[in-house]
Amino acid sequence: MAKKKIFGERNQELSNTLLKGKKYYDWVVTTAFYSSIHFVEDCALPTKIMGRECKDILDVKRAYKMDGRHAARERMVFDKINAAIGARYKWLDDHSRNARYKTYKLQPAEALKAKEYLDYIHKHFYEEKSK
Repeated sequence: MAKKKIFGERNQELSNTLLKGKKYYDWVVTTAFYSSIHFVEDCALPTKIMGRECKDILDVKRAYKMDGRHAARERMVFDKINAAIGARYKWLDDHSRNARYKTYKLQPAEALKAKEYLDYIHKHFYEEKSK
């Protein structure tokens, strides 16, 4: 699963680069969200849900009997990690969807918040565990 961390950190680096460019705030948020997906899956899987061993997000989706991977992942975050990570993950998901499907015209404050939330998630999984 270490590959997930690498993908997540590449997306995180791109998100930070885009933020510094002060132009594509929609992509700052979107790449932050996709980075968080990789970090969550890297650290939360494998796990047991409803008595079922889950190695990947498709197993999680089946265990929860949910239609979508994003919804199943979000539920797993709240159930298996904690509400603080869950709330930030959900914000990134919601704002990324908005940026992708409703409007690409996001404010710098939204992009900064996406960076803050992604940094929080990364720190939770990788910096705090190494202490």
